[in-house]
Amino acid sequence: MKNFLDKLTRAIDRTISGSLLKQFLFFLFITAIVFTLPFALRVIFFSNPDDDAQSKFWNSILNFIDTDGYENMDLFERILVLITNLGGIIIFSGILVAILTNFISQRIDNFNNGEIFYSFNNHIVIIGYDNICDELIAQLAVDNDLVLQTSEDVNAVRHEIFNNLPEELKKKVYVVSGNRIMRDDVEKLRIHKCRQLFLFGGMNEDSRDSTNIECLGLITDILKAEGRSNLKCHVFFKHHSTFAVFERQEISGIRETIDFLPFNFYDMWAQKIFVKNTYNNGEINYKPLDYKIITADSQTRVHLIILGMSNMGISLGLQAAQLCHFPNFVTKKIKTRITFIDKDADSLMQSLKMRLRTLFDETDYMYRSYKENVSYDSRETSSCKKYTDIEFEFIKAHFQDDEVQNFMEQSACDKNSCLTVAVALHDPSASLAAALYLPPALFDSDASVLVRQVHSHSIISMLSEERESDIYRKYKNLRPFGMLNKCYEITEADEILPMMVKYTYDKTKFDEEYTIKDFDEDAIRENWKSNWKNHENMPALKASNRYAANFIPIKQRSLDIKEGVELNVSQINLAARVEHNRWVMEKLLVGFRAPTPEEAEEIGKDRSKREYYKAKFVHQDIKGYQELGEDIMNIDVKIYDINISRALPYMLKFLADKRIK
Repeated sequence: MKNFLDKLTRAIDRTISGSLLKQFLFFLFITAIVFTLPFALRVIFFSNPDDDAQSKFWNSILNFIDTDGYENMDLFERILVLITNLGGIIIFSGILVAILTNFISQRIDNFNNGEIFYSFNNHIVIIGYDNICDELIAQLAVDNDLVLQTSEDVNAVRHEIFNNLPEELKKKVYVVSGNRIMRDDVEKLRIHKCRQLFLFGGMNEDSRDSTNIECLGLITDILKAEGRSNLKCHVFFKHHSTFAVFERQEISGIRETIDFLPFNFYDMWAQKIFVKNTYNNGEINYKPLDYKIITADSQTRVHLIILGMSNMGISLGLQAAQLCHFPNFVTKKIKTRITFIDKDADSLMQSLKMRLRTLFDETDYMYRSYKENVSYDSRETSSCKKYTDIEFEFIKAHFQDDEVQNFMEQSACDKNSCLTVAVALHDPSASLAAALYLPPALFDSDASVLVRQVHSHSIISMLSEERESDIYRKYKNLRPFGMLNKCYEITEADEILPMMVKYTYDKTKFDEEYTIKDFDEDAIRENWKSNWKNHENMPALKASNRYAANFIPIKQRSLDIKEGVELNVSQINLAARVEHNRWVMEKLLVGFRAPTPEEAEEIGKDRSKREYYKAKFVHQDIKGYQELGEDIMNIDVKIYDINISRALPYMLKFLADKRIK
């Protein structure tokens, strides 16, 4: 009996703690028992021959919901009516009210805990939450319903988001609970009906990048099952090294289903500073690395000094290596120099060399340690001059060391140097302190000093703000960077200039030495969407076009390229050469290498081998510009760089006209 009662109690507890349907069925069951027993006794013992069955039933119902009706009854029948009344009071005033109250309370709790899902269509999905999401959410919620899934505390995440969100946008943002590697949880987001998807993952996860890739595979399976294709999927990578791998390596099985758009916090910031030269629509403006115009006749070189080989510091250095290619290397062999200074520069240099071994095989680099009195210069052991136009320098030292301060001062006083200093230490407070006490000569020069911050940039912005009444403003060239807020722009993945580069490249295949002067946006976008089908490793090729587009402003400045004005022969030649130098650096940075003499001989005998070796990250065209030959289509490889160069003035004119519209 005790076991039976225990099982009955457990069953009742599960029922009344379950869904609204279970609670309502339990209510009906109890109601039936409480109503049926007194009704049956009245029918059996107090039956009136004049009353039919229907009248008896409705009389009992009225007794159940109304406390009147005791007239003309004996004591026992009155007791039965009283029991019926009391049962009705308990059920309708107690149990039913409790169920409805519990339902409303449960609904509120479920909503607050992110356990209610709606049938969204044409919405935006964000999986995971990070501090950099806040501004992205504000941008997306203007025109879209937005569903954000998190495995963290939903109330805390919602509170964090709503703190920075205008009141009118809060009603368009829904935060739900779920695990991004559980299929049922992901399916509830209705990703097959969404416009685009952002995959961030958990903020404090150790295996964030690998779990994001696992989730991407799950998303792909769901979309295939639903017959959805070409969903824009922005995937966040915490580590720059992981981001670099997936930017150059296609993920098997997702091409037809997902438009894969990897991004990384450090890379985004490097592009804001060195490519766009602005943060948050002009709130902060940055000098370009070539703030002095570097022409073919110039003796000036760009020199970027980075204090701290953090993820941010390395990203800045690699972005500069993508961009800093100038015509005076063609004419005078003057190279851009990128200097890293860190107390652990020896081990960090080795890690970078291991990660980018093909780059350092083809690039000059130096190392020195002041305290250990050790130095190394790759040029002293190389049998020939390198054809690349970037050189790296690694200095093992603390930024406070006298030798570092002297080195910075000498660099600032070098009149042939276009100097930028980036303080990219892990700790933003240490970065600020290091920047404020750099050598005075640095602040008296035109050098730009970039200081890494995380949350607020108020101190640096206040120190650098120039006023008309200023006689001298020491920190006028100080600029903050690296803030978590407002760092992602949703337009970045849809910019037209990389598409124009791709369009020009594809036209060259069919019409050598043809200058494209008229660009049709619809044709450009259609070419971007459709012309990847026969290409292997699509993410790397798309990234290549973006890097080429990023380089255009530097070419425009150094070669005096004007919108809509045809280039002369000298400009075309120099533009093609610096474009090839940029392309070589890009390929080395993503892991390609030049072929060995044996491989080059094999490719020379059979050009179809070019594609085989490219799949193995060996590219025949990683060499000096003059040594370039023909591709598999018997087109002189130089023609691609020449035609893109010829089209530059008209690309720029198209963009200018588009901005005016």
